[in-house]
Amino acid sequence: MKKVLLAGYYGFGNLGDEAILEMALEQILEITERNNITILSGNKEATRKKYNIDTIDRYNVFSIIKKLKSSDVLVFGGGSLLQDVTSKRSIYYYLFLIRLAKFMNNKIVMLSQGIGPIINEKSKSAVSSTLRMVNYITVRDKHSKEFLESLGVDKKKIFLSTDPVINLRTGKIIKKQQNCTKKVCFSLRNWKNANVSEKISQVADKLIKNGIECHFIPFYYNEDLELINEVEKNIGTKAVYYKERLSTREAFDIIINMDVMVGVRLHSLIFAAAANVPFVAVSYDHKVDHFVNSVSMKVACKIDNIDVELLCDEIIKKIENEDEEKKILQESVLKLRELTNINYKILKEI
Repeated sequence: MKKVLLAGYYGFGNLGDEAILEMALEQILEITERNNITILSGNKEATRKKYNIDTIDRYNVFSIIKKLKSSDVLVFGGGSLLQDVTSKRSIYYYLFLIRLAKFMNNKIVMLSQGIGPIINEKSKSAVSSTLRMVNYITVRDKHSKEFLESLGVDKKKIFLSTDPVINLRTGKIIKKQQNCTKKVCFSLRNWKNANVSEKISQVADKLIKNGIECHFIPFYYNEDLELINEVEKNIGTKAVYYKERLSTREAFDIIINMDVMVGVRLHSLIFAAAANVPFVAVSYDHKVDHFVNSVSMKVACKIDNIDVELLCDEIIKKIENEDEEKKILQESVLKLRELTNINYKILKEI
C-alpha cells in the first residue's frame, strides 16, 4: 500500500481549505489505508484529532524529511498554492517541498490546482523549473492549464479537473418549507481598501426591508468574524450572525437551507453550487471568475466596485427565477463532478 504525505494550506481554520482536505482524503483513501497517510498542518494536533490521521507540523523541516524518507508519494490536495499575490513566501514553501520530495525519491502529484496569479518573473522561472519534477498535475480551470503550458511545463503531465469541493454533499435529507421567508446567506472577505462591510450592510438592509432574511457566515474565521461584527454594528439584530467556528459540514448544512448565497470567498460559491443553491458572486480574484464561468454564471461585480443597487437586483432576480437557476446550476455541477474522476484515476496509477 502506498504511503502518502498530503500537503496544502491545512490547519488554519479556512473552511475552503479544510473542505479541500476532506475531499482529498476521500480520494486518497481509495488507494491506501488511513494509517499510511500523513498530513502537513499548521495545527497538527487539531488536524490529527479531527481526522484521526497522523500529522506533522508543516514548518518542521526535520520531521518532513524523516517522513519523506519512508513515503512513496507527496500529494498536494488542491487550492491556490502556487501564487505570489497574497503571499510571496508561500509559493517557495511549496516549491521547496516538491524539490525535497524529489530528492527523497517520492513521486509528486498535484491535484485540482488553481495556478497563479504569479507576478514575479523569478517566481515564474522557479515554478517552471520545479514543476518539471512533478509526475502529474491536475488543474481546476482552463486558465491554469494554459498558464502552466506557457511556462513550458510538459502538456502530457497536465490534466483538466476541477475543485474537489464540488463533490461535497450532505448526509441529511433536507426538506425545505414552501412559501416561507426567503433566506440569503453572505460570505465576505476584506480586500485592500474596499469598504466591504459598509456596502454589504446597505445591501442586507434593503433586503431585510423587503422581507428577506439575511445570514452571515465566516469561512476564514480569523478574518471574516471582524467583518461580521462590523455588519452587526451597522444593521444590528435584524440579521442572523454565525460567530462560532463551523465545521465544513455545519457550514454546508446552513447554506443548503438558503435560497441565495452571496459570496466573495471562492469556496462559499463552490459550497453553494454543490448544494444546488443559486449564488451571486462578488469577485476579488480571477479564480472566482473562472469558477463562476464554469457553472454558466456571471460575476455580479468586483469587490472594489460594489454597486449596492445592482447587487440587490441580482439577488432578487435569483430568488424570482429560483427553479431555472437551480436547473442550470445542477447541470453544470454534474459536468464538473465528472471532471474530478481524473484525480481518482491518477491516484490509482501512482
